[in-house]
Amino acid sequence: MHKTAFTLTLSLILSALSLHAQTTLETTLDWKVGPDTVIFNETVSAIPTGYIAILNTSVGEFDRQVMDTQRSVLEWQRKDATEGTDIQAVRQGSKVTVKGTYKGKPYQKTHDFGNQAWYQLQEASYEELYKSGVTNAKFWSIDRKRLSATEFKAEKMVEENILIMGKQIPAVKYALGVSGVPAFLFQAYFWLRKADGRFLKLEAPAVLGVPKSAIELTSEKSF
Repeated sequence: MHKTAFTLTLSLILSALSLHAQTTLETTLDWKVGPDTVIFNETVSAIPTGYIAILNTSVGEFDRQVMDTQRSVLEWQRKDATEGTDIQAVRQGSKVTVKGTYKGKPYQKTHDFGNQAWYQLQEASYEELYKSGVTNAKFWSIDRKRLSATEFKAEKMVEENILIMGKQIPAVKYALGVSGVPAFLFQAYFWLRKADGRFLKLEAPAVLGVPKSAIELTSEKSF
């Protein structure tokens, strides 16, 4: 093979391989519920078939999820030794089956999400919501504590600057609601960085005995 052709071929091969090279984003988020704060240490790694997100919290919780290229969840694992929970959920078509041990007892339940996306660790999937450019979207999520499934709706609102990590960051604000529930009963808001759709902050009101809560990005790095 001619040297120039060989060099070009090698360059194309290396370029193709680089598309599948794993890159990882590591973030820390503070989740405040009433007077309490839980620290979320989360990594999102790109793989050829999508993404893997891993969450460890300051109270000993572990979550791992596998997402497709649109950041919709395909598999989810959760462990909480203090609670006595060790469950796995797998999506096949429209059905998501959750099984394992929940609060020390055997557990199995199947949910039907239709053709909607499944955002489990929601902050890890919002980036795709932003990049898609849609102004209104619906998706499902399973409550990490109660294991109940809820269909959420997100609506793009306004662009504004918010204070994150000591800096004013240009962001896009979204309203987050529950399908079929009027906004006056429940309405949360989250902000994504305008530059790349990175999750910055979410604020949720007090509801059904649960105090007001907020989760905010406090550090990030890629490697």
